[in-house]
Amino acid sequence: MFCSKCGCMNSVTTKNCLNCGQPLDRTTRIKKHKRRQRLNFFVVALLFLGTGFGSAQIFQQPAREQPDAPVENTVATQPSTNPPLEQTVTETTTPPQDTEASNEDSTKPKTDIIKDTQQKVFTIKTDTAYGSGFLFTDTGTVVTSAHLIIGTIDVSVRTTDGVEKPGKVIGISETFDIALIQVDAFAGTAPLAVETNPTEIGTEVIALGSPSGLENTAAIGYLTGTDRDFDHGFLYKDMYQIDAQIAPGSSGGPLIDAHSGKVIGINALLLNEGNAIGFSIPMYSMMELLNGWATQPMTEGEVEDVYDTYDGFG
Repeated sequence: MFCSKCGCMNSVTTKNCLNCGQPLDRTTRIKKHKRRQRLNFFVVALLFLGTGFGSAQIFQQPAREQPDAPVENTVATQPSTNPPLEQTVTETTTPPQDTEASNEDSTKPKTDIIKDTQQKVFTIKTDTAYGSGFLFTDTGTVVTSAHLIIGTIDVSVRTTDGVEKPGKVIGISETFDIALIQVDAFAGTAPLAVETNPTEIGTEVIALGSPSGLENTAAIGYLTGTDRDFDHGFLYKDMYQIDAQIAPGSSGGPLIDAHSGKVIGINALLLNEGNAIGFSIPMYSMMELLNGWATQPMTEGEVEDVYDTYDGFG
């Protein structure tokens, strides 16, 4: 502390000025000492805070200035509720993937199904009858109704373009109203897809054929009944009942699932009792028979032997 007389600097604990011997004021000395302590404490606190802030800056600086750190790693380690830009673009521009959709379950427009199917549906003509048929295998076999070709080996098969191709009967049943024709001109053409499992009531269907001579007509309706059994010249078993309009000439044409585009039946006959009711033979019930004829065709003699059992038919 300073002497009030000579101004000499003395220790806080000194009672008399070391220069002039003047007694030093104790109260003033203590107050000044306390003020100096507070000042020293304040200075030390400022220094401590400054040191801590500087240290934090030093430790944080390398993390911000790492030139070799990949940008994608930096983004990935920072939590965020928003996805990266590249993910957002992918999600908005990529069409949703069907599960399974997918696709086997995907539905084609009915117009496309009809157009695609008509190219493989034909008019079957003999000297005494006409009806319909459709391409069954890529070897050129065509499914039709047995009652259309009774007594005939060679038939005419006319395409949707009006071009007639020769065909030969290679399979016919003496029990069921079904037959198979070989048309060599169609070999190498992909056939219609076939549903080999039963179809449920309520399924929307498309019946194709040549009703009343109107070739390649398509009629849309629903499958309204199953398991219909009756005898009408042939044995008709587990028949599909449909409300799609068919008429003479539709026989032998395909019944198509309007959603999958697959053949589910062979249009067979029409019962006119009040409102006409159509019936179709389920494909799943005839696949073994048809595949057998396609791989091991019947001879002309075998076909004629079957015709002999039809004496008095119709």
